[in-house]
Amino acid sequence: MKYHFLTVLFILIFSNAFSQEAEKVILKNSNNFYYRIVPEKKPEGMLIVLPGGGETAERVMNQIYLDELAYEKNILVIFTNWEENGDFFYHSDQKLLDQIARDNVEKFNISKNKISIGGLSGGGMLAITYAERSVRDKNTYFTPNSIFALDPPLDYENMYYRLERDIARNFSEVAVNEARMFNKELVAEIGTPDKNRDKYLKQSMFTYRDKDGGNAKYLMNIPILMYTEPGIIWEVKNRGRDLYDLNCTDITAMMNLLKLKGHKNADLIITNDRGIRPEGFRHPHSWSIMDPEECLNWILKHFNSKN
Repeated sequence: MKYHFLTVLFILIFSNAFSQEAEKVILKNSNNFYYRIVPEKKPEGMLIVLPGGGETAERVMNQIYLDELAYEKNILVIFTNWEENGDFFYHSDQKLLDQIARDNVEKFNISKNKISIGGLSGGGMLAITYAERSVRDKNTYFTPNSIFALDPPLDYENMYYRLERDIARNFSEVAVNEARMFNKELVAEIGTPDKNRDKYLKQSMFTYRDKDGGNAKYLMNIPILMYTEPGIIWEVKNRGRDLYDLNCTDITAMMNLLKLKGHKNADLIITNDRGIRPEGFRHPHSWSIMDPEECLNWILKHFNSKN
């Protein structure tokens, strides 16, 4: 626990000091904004960090130092900050991401082939969804050079039944309240999976019960790095959940499928006891499961492989 506390304290101090270098950019005709950290030399690529649901850009910046490492490598870094818009499937977020990428590509003359995006939870969902739509629908401003995601839910069909179990168990107030909120939004958008499977297949990042993995098949040529921490003892004790209820099951299933289909750059990292929130308490669904140096080196490797 002492190690975790010192690590978080270092990250908070380090990131707070560095974040003073960030420029706040407000998007036109909205309450959305982002922070931009521009290296001293001409940017050689762009990294867009996406917050999890309910997170602010500032909170993310106070948990990781990926931006400092990227700055040293002449990579422009963006931390987005979205207002809640009720768009469960990220269509408006996709447009905002288009706008941010376009503005910075044009301003700094950055190659569209050197943009990496990623985030925790909902941020990871957006990164994967954006990448899949860039191939499937061809309606995005860019196709990511690479994507990284920390413990995102992937399969909406499995999510629906997990939420139902959380509500039925009534074990954790936090879990029940979250389940009721997401269940209401999900059903309002596409109904229940037993009657609307085609809609679930269209919207999910990955579908376990589809032999091709649903939309995951569109990731075959995009490098993807996934972090997950099962934290099963914590989940049983604090949420009354078992392995069937965790994001790690769909994450490992999707990455395994991609590898079986021949994906050469689908990398999975499973951590143990890294998850800790800025306040100092254990939680496996946290930014701290990512090793920033490891992640940045992986991003740079793929930037350099597509010159």
